[in-house]
Amino acid sequence: MIFEKYHPIMTQHYELDWLTTFKVKDVFALRNDADLAGKMNRDPDKTIMVTAAHVNRVMSAIMHNDALVWGIGDKQSHAFLGIFGFDVFTADKKTTEISFEIAPGAQQRGVMTEVLSHMLSFAFDELLVSTVIAKVSPEDTVTLKLLAGQGFTAERAENNLTKMILRKVER
Repeated sequence: MIFEKYHPIMTQHYELDWLTTFKVKDVFALRNDADLAGKMNRDPDKTIMVTAAHVNRVMSAIMHNDALVWGIGDKQSHAFLGIFGFDVFTADKKTTEISFEIAPGAQQRGVMTEVLSHMLSFAFDELLVSTVIAKVSPEDTVTLKLLAGQGFTAERAENNLTKMILRKVER
């Protein structure tokens, strides 16, 4: 499976494309946000150079078929709204771990409801994974509710995070 071919991906209202297609200052604004970083269990990026290095690492992981990460943009305005990724795959590529961060101004627009639904179908139908995992802060009730609405169930906590699991249901 060659990951670099999966760009861009379109939903009804959003376009998921290479992080490098978005302005690094916009990606930095997202990754510098201390509240979002805390929810993601990471440190905020302190400088734009740290963000640029992160984008380079992400692109390298995609080219090495280790991860799939997209910037989320609005189809109409082309504004950068966030990041979605299949960040970790098992060796057999049957299980993946997802992460997503949405800019504070975009959180109330239902961006992740549409994007997550689309990308879960993509994971099961195109990537042929059987299990999707999301690790979420137990205080992040909005994300926990979003994941539960997509069929995820909490299985256990790891490193102060709730591990949410979604398994493909055979029809």
